[in-house]
Amino acid sequence: MTIKEELIKYSNDCISDNIPTCKKHKWACMRFLRDVERSASAECKFYWDELEAKKIVDWFALLKHSKGILAGQFIKLTTAQKFSLCQLYGWRRKKDGLRRFNKSYQQKGHKNAKSQEEAGIILYEMSYGSTKNHEIYECYCAGTKRSQSKLIFNEAQNMLKGSPLATKFKCNKQIIEHRKTGSFLVPLCKEDGRTGDGTNPAVLVLDEYHQHATTEFYDLGIGSNTKEPLLMIITTAGLDLNVPCYQQEYQYVSGLLDPDKPDIENDKYFGDIFEAEGDIPLNDENFELLAKMANPVRAYYPEGLQKIYDDYIIAKQTPEKMTVFLTKALNIWVQAKEGGYMDMAKWNACKMQKLPVDIHGREVYIGFDMSAKIDLTSVSFIIPYMDGETVKYLVFSHSFIPNRDKLRERTKADKMPYDSWEREGFLTVTDTEIVDQNAVINYVKGFVSSQGLKINCLCFDPANASKSLFSIFLK
Repeated sequence: MTIKEELIKYSNDCISDNIPTCKKHKWACMRFLRDVERSASAECKFYWDELEAKKIVDWFALLKHSKGILAGQFIKLTTAQKFSLCQLYGWRRKKDGLRRFNKSYQQKGHKNAKSQEEAGIILYEMSYGSTKNHEIYECYCAGTKRSQSKLIFNEAQNMLKGSPLATKFKCNKQIIEHRKTGSFLVPLCKEDGRTGDGTNPAVLVLDEYHQHATTEFYDLGIGSNTKEPLLMIITTAGLDLNVPCYQQEYQYVSGLLDPDKPDIENDKYFGDIFEAEGDIPLNDENFELLAKMANPVRAYYPEGLQKIYDDYIIAKQTPEKMTVFLTKALNIWVQAKEGGYMDMAKWNACKMQKLPVDIHGREVYIGFDMSAKIDLTSVSFIIPYMDGETVKYLVFSHSFIPNRDKLRERTKADKMPYDSWEREGFLTVTDTEIVDQNAVINYVKGFVSSQGLKINCLCFDPANASKSLFSIFLK
């Protein structure tokens, strides 16, 4: 059986529930099958290269497990691992034969060989990729702390121990270098994320991206000047939904995989998500199914499944441990940040693409939070409506910031993409020393007029609302 045939069978088995898995991985399987069908067309821009798919499998077979019950044995990839790794290397562009995918996002539970896959790919690119393309590859792995970055770096060194590939690399505490090409792997620290504009990564691996508060490391991979760049993210779910991993990559990849969202297309981005489905109750009866949804490697051998079950029993008996179990073992995003104002998952679930009612002629309640100097000024419009016998509310919001210097300051200090929000129309820069209140008033008047709304009430936070603001509205 060829690798392509193996992956087709695997995909069909997942979709038909012969292999227990989650909805989003089923979507990834559907995407693969669609790609197989598409690749038969002359108009398709990519094709399947069985030899390239096999090369990555053979490469891992020359490296050794460094931990667990298989420590010291050569690596034999499971079909679930081949599903991602062989797609990364099997799909090629027709115009030049280079890799189709230059970005990859994978999310799966803790202890599912994530670091092993990342390290193996980096070593492969340093050796095979750089030789094929006649380039010296700069490869970097990045965590939120140097100790986290070193996990992949150390794993790469450990996988080479006892491997016939060991002589091809020169290793020390700071760098792993491929002897023939001069390509290298260096673990990055936090300072590198802020000052790394001089880097030109051929491979950039972001480990446990859910811990990253900003996109500083992600941004190092933008505009990489190599023939076949690869930005690779493999992560577990986290405890804070207000981070780039959840707000950007997880949401984007979920949409990319969703067959009901055909408007989201990206043939250069590989994505796959293994997660326990939240609508299935976590209990003894459902435990194994939920564990297998989130753990495509660990839950499919007896010792691994038993360890997950042992953690489940402890979490069930100690409620304080349940949140960590849900994120680490079941790969479910949970808003548990200390001091978090609201459950962001519930807030995000309220988003809608189309208004459920016509708002023209309806009453609106307008709330103002005015700034003193550099803070944002924000205004929100709340429009109540009846859904049967239930009162529901439509909420629109817009913010203002005084100038671009403040925009850059707040972006850096708050670690929020204010510049992106301005481009999307959610934020206005008034180009003044402090927020121009006339600009705020004019926006409100324009919104109310364009939507045909009737103002019922104006609500002000009195802290920074000036008398001039009240007088403008009184007029």
